[in-house]
This record gives sequence, C-alpha cells and structure tokens, in this order.
Amino acid sequence: MLYRFMILCLLTFNAAYAANQEDLQKLIKLNGSAPKSLDLSNADLRSYTFNADKTNLQNANLSHANLANADLTSMNLSNADLSYANLENAHLSGAMLVNTNLNHAILKNANLAQADLSSANLNSASLLNANLEQANVSKADFTCANLNNASLVKANFSEAVISSATFVNTVTTDISNYDSVVDNHINCN
Repeated sequence: MLYRFMILCLLTFNAAYAANQEDLQKLIKLNGSAPKSLDLSNADLRSYTFNADKTNLQNANLSHANLANADLTSMNLSNADLSYANLENAHLSGAMLVNTNLNHAILKNANLAQADLSSANLNSASLLNANLEQANVSKADFTCANLNNASLVKANFSEAVISSATFVNTVTTDISNYDSVVDNHINCN
C-alpha cells in the first residue's frame, strides 16, 4: 500500500510532463501479470519506465497509445497491438516484439538494438533514424515502411518483406540473410 502511494506521489509530481494518471493506474493494478485482454489503447504513457520483471505486456492492446520517450527496454510485447502508436524516441533495446502489430506506428529515433521483431507487422511504419542494430527482423513485414537514415548494422533480415519500403541514407553494413528478402514493388498510396 505504501509502495503504491509512493508511486502515485512520484507520478503526480511528473504529471505535467508525462503520462495520464488514469492510464498509469491501469499499470499499477496489474501487479506483474497481464490479463489476456489488457486494453491500454489510446493511453498516454509518455516517458514511462516499464519494468520487465513487474509488467507483462504480451497480447496487450496499445493501439494509438502515446509511448513517446517510454523506456520499454527488454519488455515482452509479443503479440501486442501497437498499431498507430507513437513510439518516438522510445527505448526498446532487447525487447521481444515477436508477431507484434506495429502497423503505421511512429518509431522515429527509437532504439530497437538487439530487439526481436520476427514476424512483426511494420506496414507503413515510420522508422526514421531508428536504431535496429543486431535486431532480428526475420519474416517481419516492412511493406511501405520508412527506414530512411536508420541503422540496420548486423540485423537479421531472413525472409523479411521490404516491398516498397524506403531506405534513403540507411546504414546496412553486415546485414545478414538479405538475399532472402521479399521485395514486391507495390503502390503505397
């Protein structure tokens, strides 16, 4: 009880620059386990620091959520819905994003180094200036995604779909399995 009170006081102090208090209450009530239908869609969780040992976001609905500047380092977001979410400047290094829906997500300047994005849906996602160094993006779908100025150093692109994705000034040094990518030129409009 005292722990929750201290968290609420700290969160209230930072309220002017951070997340919506009602949305944070949903996270506090989780107490380490996520129900199958955790709904944080449209939640304002800006600059929130998630604890991988205490918060399980597998299968969570975070569509349209504002997670700008959030620290999701090493979090398990497998099978989560992050479509249309704002993850600008988010810290996702080492995160599990297997089979995650990131359709139209904003990942500008996001750190996805060593993240597992295998089979993730990144259709029309904005990964401008994103760091995907040593990330596993095997079988991920980047159709119409913007990867301009991103760093893909040593990323695993095995069977990834890059149809009509943009890669202007993208660093592609030592990408593995690039010979197996699928690129069906389509109209993204």
